Amino acid sequence: MHIPDGFLSAPVTTATFVVAVTGVGLALKAESRDPQPMPAGMLGAVAAFLFAAQMINIPVAPGISGHLLGGALAAALLGPWRALIAMTVVLIIQSLLFQDGGVGALGANIIDMGIAGVAAGYAVPALIVRWTPSPRGFAAGAMLGGFVSTLAAATLTGCWLGLSGLYPTVGIVQVLVGTHSLIGVLEAVLTGAVLVTVLRWRPDLVRGRQQEPGMRHPGATLLGLLAAAIAVAAFVAPFASGLPDGLERAAETLGFAAREHPVMPAPFANYALPFGPSGRVATALAGTAGTLVVAAAAWFVSRGLRTHADDVHR
Repeated sequence: MHIPDGFLSAPVTTATFVVAVTGVGLALKAESRDPQPMPAGMLGAVAAFLFAAQMINIPVAPGISGHLLGGALAAALLGPWRALIAMTVVLIIQSLLFQDGGVGALGANIIDMGIAGVAAGYAVPALIVRWTPSPRGFAAGAMLGGFVSTLAAATLTGCWLGLSGLYPTVGIVQVLVGTHSLIGVLEAVLTGAVLVTVLRWRPDLVRGRQQEPGMRHPGATLLGLLAAAIAVAAFVAPFASGLPDGLERAAETLGFAAREHPVMPAPFANYALPFGPSGRVATALAGTAGTLVVAAAAWFVSRGLRTHADDVHR
């Protein structure tokens, strides 16, 4: 789903960048005004987990793999504004350090997986909970939200590629939506599995489902979430499927894969090390480093917003 450099035209790149900056700016503004602060480490821990989970590609069909996008899960755990901020941090680090998504395509990727993914992932369970106001209904809504968010992101991706002249828009949207219907099922299953586990053991971590304000044992909880993210990056991600994802397979099939051209080098391109070990060990080390960088960056952003809010309210 990560659009690489070389796929988008200059007008599409510019337009999507403006929309993405506007959306993220609104999210930052809303977060700074939120009267119910969340520990800054929560944003960092969830962002780190999303980063690590996105490294794990799982086969969904012959010759195609997919991975968790995370918009619906992030919206359930953090609420829409914080979820968009967390997704944006993840996408920026992936692009700059790992060449996972192009720098020039960053605006489009933020719209697809961040704005659209979070919006669908938040709106669908919010509607379902109106009729079934229970943890089970909320989890089912988040699963459906994960599926819808995947199709929304695939549709938008197809539109950007079509508008960039890579392939007729209707045709490429049909290809991507068809492929990502399978990936959407994977998204729903993974979102549901994580969310049901959290609702069972720690419902206080789910934004909007807490029985009372606040988080129990925040320090230990956040360290536990970060440790889980590091474990996923270090011990699970190295065994991810090497099959192309839905977008990569579409690019190969429709004949525009050769258009990919990074605009700048990345120190850990393709989750490899510039020196030292290679293979799975390199993936584990690069993934662990990326997880820590994402956690620190998201914590820094959240902490800065909270400090600014405290200064304003004095």
